[in-house]
Amino acid sequence: MKHEDAQPIAQDFLDRQGEATIAGDVDATLEWCDIPCTLESMEGRAVAKNETEMRAICLSFINGLKGNRFTHMVRKVQEAIFKDEDTIWATYETRYVQNGNFLPEEPYVGFVILKRKDDRWKISTMQFAVSSNSLANVTLRDWASGRQES
Repeated sequence: MKHEDAQPIAQDFLDRQGEATIAGDVDATLEWCDIPCTLESMEGRAVAKNETEMRAICLSFINGLKGNRFTHMVRKVQEAIFKDEDTIWATYETRYVQNGNFLPEEPYVGFVILKRKDDRWKISTMQFAVSSNSLANVTLRDWASGRQES
């Protein structure tokens, strides 16, 4: 495949995955995630090694979206390339919408590795360049601290 084909694939993936997540559909969100799935920010790394762990992370993030009354998650792919025929690396930015308006914060930047499995693209790794109080950071931090306590 050509590198220029990677960008529309990544954009479609992030649009559809984001729609499932913002709708609060945990099961649909999980279908977009590979196992294991690695999620990282400047504050640490979470590796979901099974569906139960991935479900807990997704549910926490979705509950945070609902708690903040976010109605849309708008992502825009900045660059995407094929690393091989079944792997796409992409950078993107994310903005949230609340009450019909973009939040005043600048968009945050992310990096995602998509792997094709059984003719479906899935998140293998996501990295977030976010502030420490962002929803992504809080979700990962809370999940990691809960795992350390158990």
